[in-house]
Amino acid sequence: MVMVADPSVTLERKVRDRLRDDESHRRVAAVLTEVAIEAIHPARHLGLGRSAPGGMLEEPIERATQAAMETLIAHLDDLVESLPRPTIEQLANEQLAAEFGLE
Repeated sequence: MVMVADPSVTLERKVRDRLRDDESHRRVAAVLTEVAIEAIHPARHLGLGRSAPGGMLEEPIERATQAAMETLIAHLDDLVESLPRPTIEQLANEQLAAEFGLE
């Protein structure tokens, strides 16, 4: 007997894997860094105050990035679980197309 994977479970796993890859992590960290710098130095774009801090934000941004990614994954898992079956199947097919470079 051949076991067929549940499309919602497969979709959740693929979304999680895509969010946990290095590129997604780098992109979220870059955005969080920019937001943090703007919060600390709101007038820096006007040439006022100090320049953006170097390593001062590295550790807090890393922790925030991890928390943001895990929160996003949990919410997307909940979203996938709430989607109607045809939508899940369509999204699963899009994931496969992306994996194989199909259009």
